[in-house]
Amino acid sequence: MIPQLKRLVVLLVLLLSGCAQQPHKVFTPLISQNWPQHQAQVQAINIWKATGKLAVKTPDDGGSVTLRWQQQNAEYYIDLNGPFGQGNISIEGAPGHVTFSGGDKPSQSAKTAEELLLKNTGWNIPLTQLAYWVRGLPDPSTKLSHFTPNAQGLIGELEQAGWKISYGDYINTQSSSEVIAMPSRITAEYNKEIRLTLLIRAWQLGDAP
Repeated sequence: MIPQLKRLVVLLVLLLSGCAQQPHKVFTPLISQNWPQHQAQVQAINIWKATGKLAVKTPDDGGSVTLRWQQQNAEYYIDLNGPFGQGNISIEGAPGHVTFSGGDKPSQSAKTAEELLLKNTGWNIPLTQLAYWVRGLPDPSTKLSHFTPNAQGLIGELEQAGWKISYGDYINTQSSSEVIAMPSRITAEYNKEIRLTLLIRAWQLGDAP
C-alpha cells in the first residue's frame, strides 16, 4: 500500500473509533419561531367558548362530566353536567367574586372558583391556571418550570405550580379573522395523585359563529 494512503486509512480508523466512543448528546428541541406569533394570536382573543368532556381521577374519587366554558374578558361561565349526585353545576365568576350553583343547594359565593369546587365536589382543580392551559398557553402569573414544544412549535408539554400538562392533539379553529390551532386533548397531572383529562370537541373564538 502506498505510504500516504496507508497513513490516511490509519487516521480515518482512529477518527471513527474516537467518534464511536463519544456518548450521544441529547438536545432539547428549540421552540419554533412560530410560537411567539401563535401565543400572541391566542392571547388576543378575549371572547371564547369551549365544549367537551372533563374526566377527573383522584386517589379516592373519580368521574367525568360534560363541560361548557364561556369566557368574556375576565368574566366566565362554566357549566358541568355529570355524576356529582346533584346534577348540573354552574360556576359564574369575575375577579374576586365567584358564584356556585347546583342541585338542590342554594347558591354559594366565594373569592375563588377553586374553593367552591373543592367544597362541593371534593375535586381540587386549578381553574385559574386551567383557563390558560385549556387554550394551550402557560399561565403568565405562575413560574414556568418546564416547556417542551411539539413538532409544530405549539406546546407539547409544560409544568407549572406542580402540575404537568401534556397536549395530545390540536384542531384548526376559525376565529373572526384567521385560523388558529387550539388544543383538543389535554392531560394534567399533579404528583401522580390527581389526573385531569380534557377532550375539547368544539371551539368558538371571538365572534366566529
